[in-house]
Amino acid sequence: MVPSAKHRAGRPAPEPPYSTELLADLHADVLEPEVAAHVRSRLAADPHAAQVLAALDRVQTELRERGQSAAPMPDAIAARLDSVIDRLTGG
Repeated sequence: MVPSAKHRAGRPAPEPPYSTELLADLHADVLEPEVAAHVRSRLAADPHAAQVLAALDRVQTELRERGQSAAPMPDAIAARLDSVIDRLTGG
């Protein structure tokens, strides 16, 4: 039996079925490289993943075609959001 993959934090690497949030993070290229590689290697085991990633690709293409791009979030807004998230999560 092959031991489960672990990422740097010592937690087991995620296994299918993957959450929509994890797939969105993979699509946005914000996962740790080791976790992203592990998830990519297991995508075939999660039929839902292909649908989610395809939908994210369509949204990205549509936004690009419309000439819309996200403006960077102002630092003050980002700080306020971080503060709210910290309060809600006890962080």
